[in-house]
Amino acid sequence: MNKRKKIILVVILLAVLLMGIGYAALANVTLTINGKATATVDQENFKVYFTGENTKKSDETGTNVDVTVAAKANTATVNFSGLTKKDDEKFAILEIINDSNDVDAESITVAINSTEATANVIEATAIMCDSNGDAISDYSVLSGSKTYVKVSAKLLQTPTEDVESTLTATITAVAKEVN
Repeated sequence: MNKRKKIILVVILLAVLLMGIGYAALANVTLTINGKATATVDQENFKVYFTGENTKKSDETGTNVDVTVAAKANTATVNFSGLTKKDDEKFAILEIINDSNDVDAESITVAINSTEATANVIEATAIMCDSNGDAISDYSVLSGSKTYVKVSAKLLQTPTEDVESTLTATITAVAKEVN
């Protein structure tokens, strides 16, 4: 009977063990949660503008170059006077900041608009540059960093009558895409 008790005991133990494994297999449930998160663009997060500070001019006395830059504005107005003969040129260097907290600018460029009637008399240009007016080729600007633009007006021909042109510089900035 001893041998028989051992066999019954082993069979019972195996049955309990198999029931435990079976229960674990049935009780092991994988929980899957589906959903989504969305991010919405807020243009207030990407702030690039003229600072209104540190403007350098070709005429530091200010009598021939008048720069009107409102702080935190996307446009600046530059008036040049004292251009009298062909190839006379005046310039102003304007400071631009990427004042975004964490959005880098892939590129910042500046376009110049001038009075149409003076297009063949006065050539207006905007060149992205460093603070000294030397042209740059990398137009990207990290958040919190500055760049500069050199706005200039050049006489293409000696005028026979007074010509007036107001130049408006406008910033275009492209945010760097998040990877």
